Amino acid sequence: MMDRYRYFITKFVRPHALTMVLLIALSFVGTLFSIITPLLVKSLVDDVFIGGRTGLFGYILLGTAGIYIISSLSSYISGFKKGKLDLVLFNNVTNEVFNAIQLAPIKKTQDMKIGDLLSRIMVNTRSAINMFTYIIPEFIISVIRIISPLTIMLFLNLQLTLIVVIPAILFLFPMSFFGKRLEDTQRTSLVKTASIYSFIKENLSMMPLIKVFVLERWSRDKFAEEMRGYYDASIDYTKHSSLNNSIGSLMSGVPMVLLILFGGPMVIHGSLTIGTFTAFMSYVGLFFAPLSQLAFLWSFYKSSLPAFDRINIVLQLEKDEGGEEELIVKDGMIEFDDAWFSYNNRPIIHGFNATFTKGLNYMVGDNGAGKSTILKLLCSLYSLDSGQIRIDGLDISKVKGGDLRKNISMIFSEPYLFDGSIYENIRIGDLSASEEKIIYAAKQIRVHEFITSLPQGYQTQVGESGLKLSSGEKQKISLARAVLKNSPIILLDEVTKSIDIESRRSINEVIKGLKDEKTIIIITHNVNEIEPGSNIVYLGQESQRKDRTHRSIEVPLPRAVSLQRA
Repeated sequence: MMDRYRYFITKFVRPHALTMVLLIALSFVGTLFSIITPLLVKSLVDDVFIGGRTGLFGYILLGTAGIYIISSLSSYISGFKKGKLDLVLFNNVTNEVFNAIQLAPIKKTQDMKIGDLLSRIMVNTRSAINMFTYIIPEFIISVIRIISPLTIMLFLNLQLTLIVVIPAILFLFPMSFFGKRLEDTQRTSLVKTASIYSFIKENLSMMPLIKVFVLERWSRDKFAEEMRGYYDASIDYTKHSSLNNSIGSLMSGVPMVLLILFGGPMVIHGSLTIGTFTAFMSYVGLFFAPLSQLAFLWSFYKSSLPAFDRINIVLQLEKDEGGEEELIVKDGMIEFDDAWFSYNNRPIIHGFNATFTKGLNYMVGDNGAGKSTILKLLCSLYSLDSGQIRIDGLDISKVKGGDLRKNISMIFSEPYLFDGSIYENIRIGDLSASEEKIIYAAKQIRVHEFITSLPQGYQTQVGESGLKLSSGEKQKISLARAVLKNSPIILLDEVTKSIDIESRRSINEVIKGLKDEKTIIIITHNVNEIEPGSNIVYLGQESQRKDRTHRSIEVPLPRAVSLQRA
């Protein structure tokens, strides 16, 4: 068990060990009222009501009131401290899980659906920390609550204590029987929950498509199907959990029956006082209530294990750190040397050889030939199976990941905008940039006049994924972000394919204005956009193509040929 939780305990729990000890101590103080009260009742019955020692009445009253006040204060402090610790751990763990996803290789995180990741970050994290803020402290205090009344009962009457506590071993059977079943059914339920998150996220992001194709009924039926899967998985957990609790409740009644069966005659024959019998009735309840709590905690523990394991998988993801070398781009020459890459055992890039130099470089070719993948390989979003990618002669696999990407800007065919202001979306190109630099970048892209024409200017909210802007406007903001970053290498993945003619012309003019300073690689299907005299790399699935000078060339499938400037 400790190996399973070692990192979690060391990273998150150990710094709060003193707080957890305090919580346990406060919880114990909070139980004093329930533990001592039966003894006070025994004294009240035997000594005051029957024995006539009325002088004790005031002390018993004050003791009862004092214990009640102390227990109440302890319960308040304990509840507040526990709630605070729960929030602190939840904040720390969710941040760590989110950070682990951010730093992991993208190929690893793409194996998980977005909804699944959301479920792990928010839902499973909450269940995992319950292990340490609730289950373990409650387990310890439950053990104390069992030992305390048991010790008092042994002093009151050894024989009767043994008779009523022996059935406690019966609690072990349902705990063992249902524990594994609860863990298995909860694991399935969590997977179904993650599937629902993924479906909702995907569905909400495709609302225009759903409405245009009148898919509301289809979408509703798919959601209902997902919920039926969740119901079927969860109902099994509910059934086993309810059976476990009900059997535990049934077994807790056995000691009370035994107490009446054996203790009643002892009172009748005078071998046991009425006060002692009354105290025994209270202590039997106090003894077996924590046992029932242990049964509940066991089921809670087993159902939390799958959530903890799902969090652990994320926390143990390797980091995408790259190599150890620093990269300083001077000439901006990029070389692909016999590069091979496959994804999910499906070959994508086959022995790719090409050279890109400072200025304009174009990649053209058939859909599915791997053009976008090549740009992602250059950004080290994916790693080559074999071969090399070099920048100014340095193998990028030996370069620090952050250092590599600091020198590269990439603009995707579908621009990524965060739900925030235009200003914020440009600023992420360089978080340290001044307002003047941000505005200057927008002016270079010729989007400044458009932004200032908006009622809120640069503070205009773009909406989720930039839904309040047109495709051309989003691409211009993405390009302004890249210009602000001022990296020596700029990658453009069909950035003009879905925008209007005017925006396309404007973006192309900006790109051409940067060609003397930067290495620019552009993926395009529009040969009319290719600047004469540029470096062109063709990837395709046909054996014959013509370059810009109409010279026929052989392209051996599936390699790529670099056509140098004509």
